Amino acid sequence: MTHASSNIYQYLQTNPCGVLILDQTGNITWLNPALEAMLALKSDQLVGQNRERFPFTTHRGLFKGSGLMHLFGPGVEQERWLLCTVEELNDPDPANHTLKYFQDVTEQVQLREENQRLQKQVEELAITDELTGLANRQSLTRALNAQVARSRRYQNPLSLAVISLEDSKTSEPLPNEAILSISRYLRDRLRWVDLIARWDHNQFITILPETKLQDGTDLLEKVRAEFADLSWPEQFNPEHLSLQFGLAEWHKGQDARLLLKQAFTNLFEGEVEATPS
Repeated sequence: MTHASSNIYQYLQTNPCGVLILDQTGNITWLNPALEAMLALKSDQLVGQNRERFPFTTHRGLFKGSGLMHLFGPGVEQERWLLCTVEELNDPDPANHTLKYFQDVTEQVQLREENQRLQKQVEELAITDELTGLANRQSLTRALNAQVARSRRYQNPLSLAVISLEDSKTSEPLPNEAILSISRYLRDRLRWVDLIARWDHNQFITILPETKLQDGTDLLEKVRAEFADLSWPEQFNPEHLSLQFGLAEWHKGQDARLLLKQAFTNLFEGEVEATPS
């Protein structure tokens, strides 16, 4: 070992970064305590090893070049993300050919992944109802504006249905079990092209593209006819429940707001009503 090499080892011994030294043939010749701690391996387990016969398959990333590498063990707590920087040494000692610095960025990577997961949840919540998984008000409004613009441009038929689940026995909010049951029922009965959204606790709105008023009426009649066959939770008595509908067809000169207002007006006037038999 040259005097220069000795100085390098002394400096790197206490370096907070993990340090690995390879010789000219790619064998590990030295690592510092910081890297031992990161890898949960001792120096004598690694010195003399190379890529071809490296026994720790989960840590083969040690021999890769610069960049982020994922080292993993049998438990989640042993996963590590290390950021590697490679430096070629001008040391006459052939044992000191390549110097690799490793910075443990596990916490930063995990935090980034958690932020991405939370961001995805926020994005999903921004367009879906938390209880039912249906589209929410914001999503419905955007879709309705787009459909009205399309009908205005191409004169395509468009209808909108407001569907309300009512309990004639009580004014108390319906339990979530009932809301879930009716949301699944509506989703199964409506067409794949129809967008259905939860508007209020017990109210749903569905956009019916390419649908004239009579066709929409026929569809709601079908929903009404099959309402009696809806399966409810055992603890819930649907005896006093009824489905009420308000249906409106888009006309030239209407925007999304006016179409929605007309559908609600028809709902309050009791245009169509369905009750379980």
